Amino acid sequence: MLSRETREGITLEPIVGAPFGARVSGVDPVALTSAQKAVLLNAYADAHGLLCFGFDELLTAEQLHALTAVFGENEFAPGRINGIGRRAREGEPELTVDEQVAKLRNKGVDPYLAFIGNLDPKTLERQPISEKFFGEWEWHTDMSYIPVPPTFSLLHARIIPEDGGDTGFCNQVLAAKALPDDLRSRIVGRSIKHDSTYGSSGILRPGMTVPESPVEALGAVHPILRRVPSTGDEALFLGRRTNGYIPDLPLGESEALLNAVWAHATQPEFCYRHAWRVGEVVVWDNRMLLHMRHPVDESRDRFMWRTQTKGEAVVAST
Repeated sequence: MLSRETREGITLEPIVGAPFGARVSGVDPVALTSAQKAVLLNAYADAHGLLCFGFDELLTAEQLHALTAVFGENEFAPGRINGIGRRAREGEPELTVDEQVAKLRNKGVDPYLAFIGNLDPKTLERQPISEKFFGEWEWHTDMSYIPVPPTFSLLHARIIPEDGGDTGFCNQVLAAKALPDDLRSRIVGRSIKHDSTYGSSGILRPGMTVPESPVEALGAVHPILRRVPSTGDEALFLGRRTNGYIPDLPLGESEALLNAVWAHATQPEFCYRHAWRVGEVVVWDNRMLLHMRHPVDESRDRFMWRTQTKGEAVVAST
């Protein structure tokens, strides 16, 4: 368990009321020493996958990318590059990754930076958006529907509502440790197909069609119990509940087993609800944590920057 301490000029302290995670201050993202980077990586492991950085001012893209690089190689933002959270639309020319990146940069678009919110990224004026944006976003792991999902995700709070829009985190290492023997025996050696049809807000992804059932849904198949190589921890790896399916089981049996696993995995004792402050950056390990977003009033604005790191092959727990 973490206690308040300062290492290499960086102050770490537990998040009050949370069963995991740490608050971090005293960080200059573009001037971190090797020793300070080691402090952050050790703190992340001690905090079971969640760090919350406090900054007095909004970060530049350069600063956010530098902070991201502490945790791994920057990955393209979801939806920017075909094959990374995006499918090519019908009639779209086939371009290499380098050609797609060049095309984005010619338009002044940062291929590694995503925007999440109801505001135009350039003008910060309101833009048309689905009403589903304002509802609750279900528990999920970022981009687990691809074969090699990103390892770390970072969210930077630029504009937040006075209330609403909190982010929930649920620790799947803690959930795995607390698995009842009978439930563990039913999932050991099994996998889940992680649906790629919908985003966590319930919006149909571009280029996707609605499957007749979870059996027909498209998405990568991953082990239900995975190993986190950097820490050695075992964790549940569930993706999102919508259209999840356990291959080789009849649909009814798959649904019943997934309902039981999800009910266990999202118990309050494994979870933390984060109320945002402007300027904060929260970093989490997708191998260890689920996350969701609470509803936002349609009269309020919410605008975040997001980055992520390249992933690694999912390793089954044995």
